[in-house]
Amino acid sequence: MEPAGHRANPTRLNPHLRSRYQKRRPPTPPMMSRRLRAFKRWMRSHGIDCSDALELDDAGSESGGGISVRAVCDLTEGDLVATIPKSACLTIRTSGARDMIESAGLAGYLGLVVALMFERSRGPASPWQGYLQLLPERECVPLVWSLQEVDTFLSGTELHMTVKQDKTFLYEDWRECIEPLILSGEWNLDRDNFGVEQYFSAKSLVSSRSFKIDDYHGFGMVPLADLFNHKTGAENVHFTSVCSPSSSDDEGDDHAGDEANDDKLLNVDSNTSSSGEGNTALEMIIVRNVEAGFEVFNTYGSMGNAALLHRYGFTEADNPFDIVNIDVALLVRWCSSTFSNRYARARISLWRRLNYSGCTSQHTEYFEISYDGEPQLDLLVLLYIIFLVDDAYEKLSYMVDAFDGPDESTNIVNLIKITRNKFRKAKGQKKPEDIKELLVSDNVCSALISLADLRESLYGTSSLDENMNMLKRCCPVKDRKLYHSLILRTSERMILAKLRDYALKRSTGKKA
Repeated sequence: MEPAGHRANPTRLNPHLRSRYQKRRPPTPPMMSRRLRAFKRWMRSHGIDCSDALELDDAGSESGGGISVRAVCDLTEGDLVATIPKSACLTIRTSGARDMIESAGLAGYLGLVVALMFERSRGPASPWQGYLQLLPERECVPLVWSLQEVDTFLSGTELHMTVKQDKTFLYEDWRECIEPLILSGEWNLDRDNFGVEQYFSAKSLVSSRSFKIDDYHGFGMVPLADLFNHKTGAENVHFTSVCSPSSSDDEGDDHAGDEANDDKLLNVDSNTSSSGEGNTALEMIIVRNVEAGFEVFNTYGSMGNAALLHRYGFTEADNPFDIVNIDVALLVRWCSSTFSNRYARARISLWRRLNYSGCTSQHTEYFEISYDGEPQLDLLVLLYIIFLVDDAYEKLSYMVDAFDGPDESTNIVNLIKITRNKFRKAKGQKKPEDIKELLVSDNVCSALISLADLRESLYGTSSLDENMNMLKRCCPVKDRKLYHSLILRTSERMILAKLRDYALKRSTGKKA
Protein backbone atom coordinates (compact mmCIF):
# COMPACT_ATOMS: atom_id res chain seq x y z
CA MET A 1 0.00 0.00 0.00
CA GLU A 2 1.26 3.48 -0.86
CA PRO A 3 1.90 5.88 2.04
CA ALA A 4 -0.72 8.55 2.74
CA GLY A 5 -0.40 11.46 0.35
CA HIS A 6 1.59 9.37 -2.16
CA ARG A 7 1.09 10.58 -5.73
CA ALA A 8 1.38 8.65 -8.93
CA ASN A 9 4.76 8.51 -10.64
CA PRO A 10 5.16 11.61 -12.81
CA THR A 11 5.55 9.44 -15.91
CA ARG A 12 1.99 8.27 -15.30
CA LEU A 13 0.83 11.86 -14.81
CA ASN A 14 2.24 12.87 -18.19
CA PRO A 15 1.29 10.49 -21.04
CA HIS A 16 3.74 12.14 -23.46
CA LEU A 17 6.60 11.69 -21.00
CA ARG A 18 5.54 8.09 -20.38
CA SER A 19 5.57 7.41 -24.12
CA ARG A 20 9.04 8.91 -24.50
CA TYR A 21 10.29 6.89 -21.52
CA GLN A 22 8.91 3.60 -22.85
CA LYS A 23 10.59 4.12 -26.21
CA ARG A 24 13.97 4.82 -24.64
CA ARG A 25 13.77 2.43 -21.69
CA PRO A 26 16.79 0.11 -21.78
CA PRO A 27 15.94 -3.63 -22.13
CA THR A 28 18.02 -4.37 -19.02
CA PRO A 29 17.98 -1.77 -16.21
CA PRO A 30 21.48 -0.55 -15.28
CA MET A 31 23.07 -1.98 -12.17
CA MET A 32 22.32 0.23 -9.18
CA SER A 33 24.50 0.53 -6.10
CA ARG A 34 23.21 -0.72 -2.78
CA ARG A 35 23.01 2.79 -1.34
CA LEU A 36 20.91 4.02 -4.27
CA ARG A 37 18.54 1.06 -3.96
CA ALA A 38 18.14 1.86 -0.26
CA PHE A 39 17.55 5.52 -1.07
CA LYS A 40 14.88 4.68 -3.65
CA ARG A 41 13.07 2.46 -1.15
CA TRP A 42 13.28 5.28 1.38
CA MET A 43 11.85 7.80 -1.12
CA ARG A 44 8.88 5.57 -1.85
CA SER A 45 8.17 5.07 1.85
CA HIS A 46 8.18 8.84 2.41
CA GLY A 47 5.97 9.73 -0.53
CA ILE A 48 8.70 11.15 -2.77
CA ASP A 49 7.89 10.53 -6.43
CA CYS A 50 10.87 10.41 -8.76
CA SER A 51 9.99 9.86 -12.40
CA ASP A 52 11.25 6.75 -14.18
CA ALA A 53 12.45 9.24 -16.79
CA LEU A 54 15.27 10.18 -14.37
CA GLU A 55 18.21 7.91 -13.62
CA LEU A 56 20.31 8.35 -10.50
CA ASP A 57 23.87 7.66 -11.56
CA ASP A 58 26.40 6.62 -8.93
CA ALA A 59 29.31 6.54 -11.36
CA GLY A 60 30.18 10.22 -11.21
CA SER A 61 29.05 13.33 -13.01
CA GLU A 62 30.34 15.90 -15.46
CA SER A 63 31.23 18.13 -12.52
CA GLY A 64 33.60 15.54 -11.10
CA GLY A 65 32.49 12.62 -8.97
CA GLY A 66 29.49 11.85 -6.78
CA ILE A 67 25.92 11.07 -7.75
CA SER A 68 24.36 12.71 -10.79
CA VAL A 69 20.89 12.72 -12.33
CA ARG A 70 20.49 11.82 -15.99
CA ALA A 71 17.61 11.75 -18.43
CA VAL A 72 16.52 8.29 -19.57
CA CYS A 73 14.42 9.81 -22.35
CA ASP A 74 14.16 13.27 -23.91
CA LEU A 75 12.75 15.74 -21.39
CA THR A 76 10.99 18.88 -22.52
CA GLU A 77 9.99 22.12 -20.87
CA GLY A 78 7.02 21.66 -18.56
CA ASP A 79 7.60 17.97 -17.73
CA LEU A 80 6.91 17.19 -14.09
CA VAL A 81 9.69 14.83 -12.99
CA ALA A 82 9.37 14.67 -9.18
CA THR A 83 7.30 15.68 -6.18
CA ILE A 84 8.76 15.93 -2.66
CA PRO A 85 6.50 16.33 0.39
CA LYS A 86 7.88 18.94 2.77
CA SER A 87 7.36 16.42 5.58
CA ALA A 88 10.14 14.35 3.95
CA CYS A 89 12.60 17.24 4.22
CA LEU A 90 14.94 17.37 7.20
CA THR A 91 14.33 20.68 8.95
CA ILE A 92 14.32 21.99 12.50
CA ARG A 93 10.53 21.52 12.48
CA THR A 94 10.63 17.88 11.37
CA SER A 95 13.72 16.73 13.27
CA GLY A 96 13.54 14.69 16.46
CA ALA A 97 15.80 17.37 17.97
CA ARG A 98 13.19 20.10 17.54
CA ASP A 99 12.50 20.56 21.28
CA MET A 100 16.20 20.70 22.11
CA ILE A 101 16.99 23.14 19.29
CA GLU A 102 14.10 25.47 20.10
CA SER A 103 14.71 25.39 23.85
CA ALA A 104 18.34 26.37 23.20
CA GLY A 105 17.19 29.29 21.05
CA LEU A 106 18.96 28.01 17.93
CA ALA A 107 17.65 28.79 14.46
CA GLY A 108 18.66 29.10 10.81
CA TYR A 109 21.78 27.31 9.66
CA LEU A 110 23.02 26.63 13.18
CA GLY A 111 19.77 24.95 14.17
CA LEU A 112 19.70 22.90 10.97
CA VAL A 113 23.29 21.74 11.53
CA VAL A 114 22.33 20.51 15.00
CA ALA A 115 19.27 18.76 13.54
CA LEU A 116 21.46 17.01 10.98
CA MET A 117 24.01 15.97 13.61
CA PHE A 118 21.22 14.63 15.81
CA GLU A 119 19.63 12.53 13.06
CA ARG A 120 23.04 11.18 12.02
CA SER A 121 23.74 10.22 15.63
CA ARG A 122 20.57 8.09 15.71
CA GLY A 123 21.79 5.81 12.93
CA PRO A 124 19.15 3.34 11.68
CA ALA A 125 16.64 4.72 14.21
CA SER A 126 16.46 8.04 12.31
CA PRO A 127 13.51 8.43 9.92
CA TRP A 128 16.03 9.90 7.44
CA GLN A 129 18.54 7.03 7.57
CA GLY A 130 17.78 5.97 3.99
CA TYR A 131 18.61 9.49 2.88
CA LEU A 132 21.50 10.18 5.25
CA GLN A 133 23.37 7.02 4.21
CA LEU A 134 23.58 8.52 0.73
CA LEU A 135 25.38 11.66 1.92
CA PRO A 136 29.16 11.87 2.22
CA GLU A 137 30.67 12.30 5.66
CA ARG A 138 31.55 15.85 4.63
CA GLU A 139 31.75 17.96 1.50
CA CYS A 140 35.21 18.88 0.23
CA VAL A 141 34.78 22.61 0.90
CA PRO A 142 37.72 24.71 2.16
CA LEU A 143 36.00 25.00 5.53
CA VAL A 144 37.01 21.41 6.34
CA TRP A 145 40.51 21.63 4.85
CA SER A 146 43.41 21.76 7.28
CA LEU A 147 44.97 25.16 7.96
CA GLN A 148 48.08 24.00 6.12
CA GLU A 149 45.98 23.12 3.06
CA VAL A 150 44.20 26.48 3.22
CA ASP A 151 47.55 28.31 3.32
CA THR A 152 49.05 26.13 0.58
CA PHE A 153 46.18 26.05 -1.90
CA LEU A 154 44.39 29.35 -1.33
CA SER A 155 47.20 31.81 -0.60
CA GLY A 156 46.58 35.06 -2.47
CA THR A 157 43.06 34.12 -3.60
CA GLU A 158 39.81 35.73 -2.55
CA LEU A 159 39.15 32.84 -0.17
CA HIS A 160 42.34 32.68 1.84
CA MET A 161 41.51 34.96 4.77
CA THR A 162 37.76 34.35 4.47
CA VAL A 163 38.13 30.63 5.13
CA LYS A 164 40.46 31.19 8.07
CA GLN A 165 37.98 33.63 9.58
CA ASP A 166 35.13 31.17 8.98
CA LYS A 167 36.99 28.46 10.85
CA THR A 168 37.44 30.75 13.83
CA PHE A 169 33.80 31.88 13.85
CA LEU A 170 32.45 28.35 13.53
CA TYR A 171 34.58 27.07 16.37
CA GLU A 172 33.20 29.90 18.52
CA ASP A 173 29.65 28.92 17.49
CA TRP A 174 30.28 25.33 18.55
CA ARG A 175 31.83 26.35 21.87
CA GLU A 176 29.07 28.84 22.72
CA CYS A 177 25.98 26.98 21.44
CA ILE A 178 26.66 23.25 21.15
CA GLU A 179 29.21 22.40 23.82
CA PRO A 180 26.82 23.63 26.57
CA LEU A 181 24.20 21.16 25.28
CA ILE A 182 26.75 18.36 25.65
CA LEU A 183 27.90 19.47 29.11
CA SER A 184 24.38 19.91 30.48
CA GLY A 185 23.69 16.16 30.20
CA GLU A 186 20.00 16.93 29.71
CA TRP A 187 19.90 15.66 26.14
CA ASN A 188 22.35 12.76 26.39
CA LEU A 189 24.62 14.12 23.69
CA ASP A 190 28.16 12.82 23.32
CA ARG A 191 31.27 14.36 21.76
CA ASP A 192 31.67 11.47 19.33
CA ASN A 193 28.59 12.72 17.48
CA PHE A 194 28.47 16.41 18.47
CA GLY A 195 32.16 17.36 18.69
CA VAL A 196 33.89 20.12 16.72
CA GLU A 197 34.85 17.82 13.86
CA GLN A 198 31.31 16.52 13.51
CA TYR A 199 29.99 20.07 13.63
CA PHE A 200 32.30 21.19 10.80
CA SER A 201 31.35 18.12 8.75
CA ALA A 202 27.62 18.71 9.20
CA LYS A 203 28.09 22.41 8.47
CA SER A 204 29.77 21.55 5.15
CA LEU A 205 26.72 19.48 4.17
CA VAL A 206 24.22 22.13 5.23
CA SER A 207 26.24 24.83 3.49
CA SER A 208 26.37 22.96 0.20
CA ARG A 209 23.04 21.11 0.17
CA SER A 210 20.41 23.07 2.10
CA PHE A 211 17.55 25.04 0.58
CA LYS A 212 15.23 27.73 1.87
CA ILE A 213 11.93 25.86 1.84
CA ASP A 214 9.38 28.34 3.22
CA ASP A 215 8.71 30.58 6.20
CA TYR A 216 7.42 27.72 8.36
CA HIS A 217 10.19 25.20 7.75
CA GLY A 218 12.97 27.68 7.05
CA PHE A 219 16.14 26.04 5.77
CA GLY A 220 16.19 22.31 5.21
CA MET A 221 17.81 19.32 3.58
CA VAL A 222 15.69 18.32 0.58
CA PRO A 223 16.21 14.67 -0.42
CA LEU A 224 16.58 14.06 -4.17
CA ALA A 225 16.70 17.80 -4.93
CA ASP A 226 20.25 18.00 -3.57
CA LEU A 227 21.46 15.32 -6.01
CA PHE A 228 21.19 17.61 -9.04
CA ASN A 229 24.55 19.14 -9.87
CA HIS A 230 25.13 22.78 -10.74
CA LYS A 231 25.68 24.43 -14.10
CA THR A 232 25.91 28.20 -14.34
CA GLY A 233 23.18 29.67 -16.51
CA ALA A 234 22.09 26.29 -17.89
CA GLU A 235 19.77 24.73 -15.33
CA ASN A 236 17.20 22.19 -16.49
CA VAL A 237 14.94 21.94 -13.43
CA HIS A 238 12.91 24.46 -11.47
CA PHE A 239 11.34 23.86 -8.07
CA THR A 240 7.91 25.11 -7.07
CA SER A 241 5.87 24.74 -3.92
CA VAL A 242 2.27 23.61 -4.44
CA CYS A 243 -0.59 23.53 -1.94
CA SER A 244 -2.90 20.65 -1.27
CA PRO A 245 -6.65 21.43 -1.46
CA SER A 246 -6.68 21.84 2.35
CA SER A 247 -4.02 24.55 2.30
CA SER A 248 -4.70 28.22 2.63
CA ASP A 249 -5.50 29.99 -0.61
CA ASP A 250 -3.83 33.16 0.63
CA GLU A 251 -0.49 33.91 -0.92
CA GLY A 252 2.36 34.07 1.56
CA ASP A 253 5.43 36.22 1.20
CA ASP A 254 7.97 34.68 -1.11
CA HIS A 255 11.32 34.83 0.67
CA ALA A 256 12.98 32.19 -1.49
CA GLY A 257 15.31 34.77 -2.96
CA ASP A 258 16.27 36.45 0.30
CA GLU A 259 19.29 34.20 0.70
CA ALA A 260 20.19 34.08 -2.99
CA ASN A 261 23.85 34.75 -2.28
CA ASP A 262 23.98 32.04 0.35
CA ASP A 263 21.74 29.23 -0.82
CA LYS A 264 20.93 27.08 -3.77
CA LEU A 265 18.10 28.51 -5.82
CA LEU A 266 15.15 26.45 -4.73
CA ASN A 267 12.93 28.94 -6.59
CA VAL A 268 9.96 28.10 -4.40
CA ASP A 269 6.73 29.87 -5.27
CA SER A 270 5.50 30.09 -1.69
CA ASN A 271 1.71 29.78 -1.78
CA THR A 272 2.17 28.09 1.58
CA SER A 273 0.22 28.13 4.79
CA SER A 274 2.23 29.97 7.39
CA SER A 275 1.30 27.40 10.01
CA GLY A 276 0.85 24.35 7.86
CA GLU A 277 2.77 21.18 8.45
CA GLY A 278 2.41 18.66 5.64
CA ASN A 279 0.07 20.80 3.51
CA THR A 280 2.52 21.43 0.72
CA ALA A 281 4.93 19.64 -1.54
CA LEU A 282 7.80 20.61 -3.80
CA GLU A 283 7.53 19.91 -7.50
CA MET A 284 10.48 19.59 -9.84
CA ILE A 285 9.65 20.76 -13.34
CA ILE A 286 11.82 20.79 -16.45
CA VAL A 287 12.50 24.34 -17.67
CA ARG A 288 15.11 23.54 -20.31
CA ASN A 289 15.05 20.57 -22.69
CA VAL A 290 17.37 17.65 -21.92
CA GLU A 291 18.29 14.96 -24.42
CA ALA A 292 18.25 11.31 -23.37
CA GLY A 293 21.48 10.24 -21.69
CA PHE A 294 22.54 13.75 -20.66
CA GLU A 295 22.84 15.05 -17.11
CA VAL A 296 19.99 17.12 -15.67
CA PHE A 297 21.27 20.24 -13.91
CA ASN A 298 20.04 22.65 -11.30
CA THR A 299 21.66 26.03 -10.67
CA TYR A 300 22.93 27.26 -7.33
CA GLY A 301 22.92 30.85 -8.55
CA SER A 302 25.13 33.19 -10.57
CA MET A 303 28.36 32.75 -8.63
CA GLY A 304 32.03 33.26 -9.34
CA ASN A 305 34.53 30.53 -8.62
CA ALA A 306 35.47 31.89 -5.20
CA ALA A 307 31.84 31.60 -4.05
CA LEU A 308 31.38 28.17 -5.67
CA LEU A 309 34.51 26.74 -4.06
CA HIS A 310 33.75 28.34 -0.72
CA ARG A 311 30.21 27.02 -0.53
CA TYR A 312 30.09 23.89 -2.68
CA GLY A 313 33.67 22.69 -3.08
CA PHE A 314 34.04 23.01 -6.86
CA THR A 315 34.78 25.57 -9.58
CA GLU A 316 33.93 26.07 -13.24
CA ALA A 317 36.39 26.87 -16.00
CA ASP A 318 35.68 30.15 -17.83
CA ASN A 319 33.09 31.21 -15.28
CA PRO A 320 31.61 34.51 -16.54
CA PHE A 321 30.72 35.54 -12.97
CA ASP A 322 34.32 35.47 -11.74
CA ILE A 323 35.67 38.62 -10.15
CA VAL A 324 38.84 39.74 -8.39
CA ASN A 325 38.80 42.06 -5.40
CA ILE A 326 41.33 44.78 -4.69
CA ASP A 327 41.17 45.74 -1.02
CA VAL A 328 40.95 49.40 -0.14
CA ALA A 329 43.81 48.70 2.28
CA LEU A 330 45.95 47.60 -0.69
CA LEU A 331 45.10 50.82 -2.53
CA VAL A 332 45.99 52.89 0.54
CA ARG A 333 49.31 51.04 0.70
CA TRP A 334 50.02 51.89 -2.94
CA CYS A 335 48.90 55.51 -2.53
CA SER A 336 51.00 56.03 0.59
CA SER A 337 54.08 54.74 -1.23
CA THR A 338 53.53 57.26 -4.03
CA PHE A 339 52.25 60.23 -2.04
CA SER A 340 52.35 61.16 1.65
CA ASN A 341 50.02 59.51 4.15
CA ARG A 342 48.36 62.85 4.78
CA TYR A 343 47.78 63.35 1.05
CA ALA A 344 46.25 59.87 0.70
CA ARG A 345 43.94 60.32 3.68
CA ALA A 346 42.68 63.69 2.42
CA ARG A 347 41.90 62.41 -1.09
CA ILE A 348 40.12 59.32 0.22
CA SER A 349 38.13 61.47 2.65
CA LEU A 350 36.89 63.70 -0.18
CA TRP A 351 35.96 60.61 -2.20
CA ARG A 352 33.81 59.41 0.70
CA ARG A 353 32.20 62.85 1.06
CA LEU A 354 31.04 62.42 -2.53
CA ASN A 355 29.16 59.29 -1.35
CA TYR A 356 31.43 56.79 -3.05
CA SER A 357 32.63 53.63 -1.34
CA GLY A 358 33.87 50.14 -1.99
CA CYS A 359 32.01 46.89 -1.41
CA THR A 360 32.11 45.45 2.10
CA SER A 361 32.21 41.92 3.47
CA GLN A 362 33.32 40.64 6.87
CA HIS A 363 34.61 44.10 7.86
CA THR A 364 36.72 44.34 4.68
CA GLU A 365 36.24 47.07 2.05
CA TYR A 366 37.24 46.29 -1.51
CA PHE A 367 36.75 47.08 -5.19
CA GLU A 368 35.55 44.50 -7.70
CA ILE A 369 37.25 43.83 -11.03
CA SER A 370 34.80 42.10 -13.34
CA TYR A 371 35.42 39.03 -15.49
CA ASP A 372 36.32 41.18 -18.51
CA GLY A 373 38.84 43.19 -16.46
CA GLU A 374 36.72 46.31 -16.03
CA PRO A 375 37.27 48.09 -12.70
CA GLN A 376 34.46 49.19 -10.43
CA LEU A 377 33.34 52.79 -11.00
CA ASP A 378 34.08 53.80 -7.40
CA LEU A 379 37.72 52.77 -7.88
CA LEU A 380 38.08 54.90 -11.01
CA VAL A 381 36.55 57.89 -9.23
CA LEU A 382 38.97 57.50 -6.30
CA LEU A 383 42.01 57.22 -8.58
CA TYR A 384 40.83 60.26 -10.55
CA ILE A 385 40.57 62.28 -7.32
CA ILE A 386 43.98 61.08 -6.12
CA PHE A 387 45.63 62.52 -9.24
CA LEU A 388 43.83 65.89 -9.23
CA VAL A 389 46.10 68.93 -9.10
CA ASP A 390 45.75 70.92 -5.90
CA ASP A 391 43.60 73.70 -7.40
CA ALA A 392 41.11 71.22 -8.86
CA TYR A 393 41.06 69.27 -5.61
CA GLU A 394 40.27 72.41 -3.58
CA LYS A 395 37.56 73.46 -6.02
CA LEU A 396 35.96 69.99 -5.87
CA SER A 397 36.11 70.00 -2.08
CA TYR A 398 34.37 73.39 -1.99
CA MET A 399 31.63 72.32 -4.43
CA VAL A 400 30.95 68.86 -3.01
CA ASP A 401 27.28 69.74 -2.51
CA ALA A 402 26.83 69.92 -6.30
CA PHE A 403 26.81 66.14 -6.39
CA ASP A 404 23.14 65.45 -6.07
CA GLY A 405 22.36 64.41 -9.64
CA PRO A 406 19.68 61.84 -10.54
CA ASP A 407 22.19 59.21 -11.66
CA GLU A 408 25.88 58.36 -11.56
CA SER A 409 26.48 59.53 -15.13
CA THR A 410 25.34 63.04 -14.20
CA ASN A 411 27.57 63.02 -11.14
CA ILE A 412 30.60 61.99 -13.18
CA VAL A 413 29.93 64.73 -15.73
CA ASN A 414 29.69 67.22 -12.84
CA LEU A 415 32.95 65.89 -11.43
CA ILE A 416 34.73 66.36 -14.76
CA LYS A 417 33.25 69.84 -15.30
CA ILE A 418 34.34 71.04 -11.88
CA THR A 419 37.87 69.69 -12.06
CA ARG A 420 38.80 70.50 -15.67
CA ASN A 421 39.20 73.91 -17.18
CA LYS A 422 37.74 72.65 -20.43
CA PHE A 423 35.15 69.96 -20.74
CA ARG A 424 33.88 68.67 -24.03
CA LYS A 425 31.55 65.72 -23.95
CA ALA A 426 32.74 63.23 -26.54
CA LYS A 427 30.45 62.80 -29.50
CA GLY A 428 27.95 60.01 -29.04
CA GLN A 429 28.67 59.52 -25.34
CA LYS A 430 25.34 58.50 -23.87
CA LYS A 431 25.81 55.22 -22.04
CA PRO A 432 27.12 55.19 -18.43
CA GLU A 433 30.11 53.10 -19.51
CA ASP A 434 31.00 55.78 -22.08
CA ILE A 435 30.76 58.52 -19.47
CA LYS A 436 32.99 56.46 -17.19
CA GLU A 437 35.75 56.62 -19.78
CA LEU A 438 36.15 60.32 -18.97
CA LEU A 439 37.77 59.31 -15.68
CA VAL A 440 40.46 57.16 -17.25
CA SER A 441 43.52 59.36 -17.69
CA ASP A 442 47.08 58.16 -18.27
CA ASN A 443 47.76 58.51 -14.56
CA VAL A 444 44.70 56.44 -13.68
CA CYS A 445 45.73 53.78 -16.19
CA SER A 446 49.21 53.64 -14.72
CA ALA A 447 47.73 53.28 -11.23
CA LEU A 448 45.48 50.41 -12.37
CA ILE A 449 48.49 48.55 -13.71
CA SER A 450 50.39 49.11 -10.46
CA LEU A 451 47.42 47.88 -8.43
CA ALA A 452 47.11 44.78 -10.64
CA ASP A 453 50.81 44.02 -10.08
CA LEU A 454 50.50 44.59 -6.34
CA ARG A 455 47.41 42.37 -6.13
CA GLU A 456 49.11 39.62 -8.14
CA SER A 457 52.15 39.63 -5.89
CA LEU A 458 49.95 38.07 -3.20
CA TYR A 459 49.98 34.77 -5.14
CA GLY A 460 53.68 34.25 -4.51
CA THR A 461 56.57 33.70 -6.88
CA SER A 462 54.94 31.28 -9.34
CA SER A 463 53.79 32.75 -12.65
CA LEU A 464 50.40 32.43 -14.30
CA ASP A 465 51.91 30.17 -16.99
CA GLU A 466 53.33 27.89 -14.29
CA ASN A 467 49.92 27.71 -12.61
CA MET A 468 48.23 26.86 -15.91
CA ASN A 469 50.75 24.13 -16.73
CA MET A 470 50.26 22.65 -13.27
CA LEU A 471 46.50 22.71 -13.84
CA LYS A 472 46.87 20.73 -17.07
CA ARG A 473 48.71 17.98 -15.20
CA CYS A 474 46.24 17.92 -12.33
CA CYS A 475 43.50 15.27 -11.94
CA PRO A 476 40.17 16.83 -10.84
CA VAL A 477 39.22 13.67 -8.94
CA LYS A 478 42.48 12.54 -7.32
CA ASP A 479 43.81 16.07 -6.74
CA ARG A 480 40.49 17.75 -6.11
CA LYS A 481 41.65 20.43 -3.68
CA LEU A 482 44.66 21.37 -5.80
CA TYR A 483 42.66 21.27 -9.03
CA HIS A 484 39.85 23.59 -7.93
CA SER A 485 42.20 25.95 -6.12
CA LEU A 486 44.24 26.22 -9.34
CA ILE A 487 41.07 26.96 -11.33
CA LEU A 488 40.33 29.75 -8.87
CA ARG A 489 43.89 31.07 -8.87
CA THR A 490 44.30 31.07 -12.66
CA SER A 491 40.90 32.64 -13.26
CA GLU A 492 41.71 35.46 -10.84
CA ARG A 493 45.11 36.06 -12.38
CA MET A 494 43.63 36.11 -15.89
CA ILE A 495 41.23 38.83 -14.74
CA LEU A 496 44.18 40.84 -13.46
CA ALA A 497 45.79 40.42 -16.88
CA LYS A 498 42.58 41.75 -18.46
CA LEU A 499 42.70 44.71 -16.06
CA ARG A 500 46.19 45.55 -17.36
CA ASP A 501 44.91 45.28 -20.94
CA TYR A 502 42.00 47.55 -20.02
CA ALA A 503 44.45 50.17 -18.76
CA LEU A 504 46.94 49.83 -21.61
CA LYS A 505 44.27 50.21 -24.30
CA ARG A 506 43.01 53.42 -22.73
CA SER A 507 46.34 55.04 -21.93
CA THR A 508 47.41 55.65 -25.54
CA GLY A 509 46.86 59.25 -26.50
CA LYS A 510 45.44 60.21 -23.11
CA LYS A 511 46.58 63.23 -21.17
CA ALA A 512 47.03 63.12 -17.42
